[in-house]
Amino acid sequence: MAKFGKGMALAAAVGLAAGLAARAALHDDGRSLEASPDATVVTSDKLTFDYIKKFALFEGRVQVNDPRLQLSSDRLTIVFTEDGGAQTIKAEGKVLLTQGDKKARSDVAVYDVPSGKIVLSGGPPQVMQGRNILEGEVITFWRDQQKLECMPRARLVVYSEDFGDADSFFKPAAE
Repeated sequence: MAKFGKGMALAAAVGLAAGLAARAALHDDGRSLEASPDATVVTSDKLTFDYIKKFALFEGRVQVNDPRLQLSSDRLTIVFTEDGGAQTIKAEGKVLLTQGDKKARSDVAVYDVPSGKIVLSGGPPQVMQGRNILEGEVITFWRDQQKLECMPRARLVVYSEDFGDADSFFKPAAE
């Protein structure tokens, strides 16, 4: 859970989805791009991409498969910077993030790419590793600092025999 993936990877995936004409030039219908171990694949029932307003909106059964994590939600919005990188990524509705043995659930997950800050809210949000559970009204991660804040009403349930190394909760999943 310490890493939420790279915003640039999602931006590249959106650019590929928006550039369907480029696939026509490929004889294999673009499928070899998905075979790359570095590929991020985003699927949904609908994609709206606005070049002028610099955003992409995925709606309905959103699935993000990235080498570093998997995400599912009802809706995913990516706001881009002037140079085309991802500024903010917001997942809404039945959000589930999975990275290795760590899972997080919430109604909303907002990722500020430049700062590495991830905010889970609504549901209430939960972060799970095995049987261990962290709950609170808002759970905030700082990806690059391996730091977490949970408030108000923080609740942590830890099964010591399952947890082992307490530091493993904050370490990124093995890549």
